[in-house]
Amino acid sequence: MEDRPFFKEELNYSEIVKHLVELFEKNLPFEEFNTISEAELKEHCSFIMSTEILSKIGGNFTPEQMAIFDEAIKRK
Repeated sequence: MEDRPFFKEELNYSEIVKHLVELFEKNLPFEEFNTISEAELKEHCSFIMSTEILSKIGGNFTPEQMAIFDEAIKRK
């Protein structure tokens, strides 16, 4: 979050850390977690936090805005 101020603005630090810990505990064996490099861990966390922000933003879309967004995603 220090590297990307937008995360600090949009996400609650304590809540997102708790969420990340829960996701890693649920989906990754401890032995495998210990082999992940710091850079790789940062990348995974950034992806998850970006997804959380995107889900918050998308929740406020009108149906028309969601259709535009969906169409833009399909083109990528």
